[in-house]
Amino acid sequence: MARLRGAAVLVTGASSGIGEATALAFARRGARLALCARRFDQLQVVAQRCRAAGAPEVVPRRADVRRPGDARGFVAAALSSFDRIDVLVNNSGVSWQGRFQDLADGDLVDLLETNVLGAMLTTQAALPSMLAVGAGVVVNVASVYGFRAMPYSAASSASKHAIVGLSHALRGELSGTGVKVSVVYPASSHSASSVARAIVRTARHPRRDVIVLPYRLGHLVEPVLGGPLDHVLGELRRSQDPKLRDQTAVWDGSGLSGE
Repeated sequence: MARLRGAAVLVTGASSGIGEATALAFARRGARLALCARRFDQLQVVAQRCRAAGAPEVVPRRADVRRPGDARGFVAAALSSFDRIDVLVNNSGVSWQGRFQDLADGDLVDLLETNVLGAMLTTQAALPSMLAVGAGVVVNVASVYGFRAMPYSAASSASKHAIVGLSHALRGELSGTGVKVSVVYPASSHSASSVARAIVRTARHPRRDVIVLPYRLGHLVEPVLGGPLDHVLGELRRSQDPKLRDQTAVWDGSGLSGE
């Protein structure tokens, strides 16, 4: 969609980081916003900033996208306010670093439900209204881990690969309907505002994959150099944290991080 002024834009995980920056970026372009996050106090602050930035209407809602009722309720509330959905940005996500065998069961389930199930639920809820008008853009925020799996981030890498697979499959499934699906691949070296700008550009001019240089080059060489990179990156992480060399040591990681 070329114009964003007055467009109905939904952003999950909007209370901080990329989600907050994305909400503000759309607000500056005059979009109407529906925002959700688990941390409602912070979300209300973001909503007020979006109003000040130019959004004519902002609907904040506390929602845990892991829960079907919350995810579908968020989309239903947006439809009740706006009567349509032009853009859905699936941004909610958490991450974990450490040895895979040390990842607690509860954290593993939380990570997969937040990163993968949440995006599936909100997309399922939004698609009927998009298909009814033959237009709409779904932007799924993955990470460079979606094409370059990272040692000691196995679960996070798996979840981002799942988001990429979901996006590419849906893109083909929805071809010819007017509904577009895109994936954005941020990296830790990218600022939240730069990723937000990429998301806004993608909403206006959807394309299959949005990968920023120099990571686009990495994506191209992955089929050839992927095997050696696995070993190089693993050794690099072990050199940064020698405890990772001892497979019998107890990992003292601090749990999940993110929305």
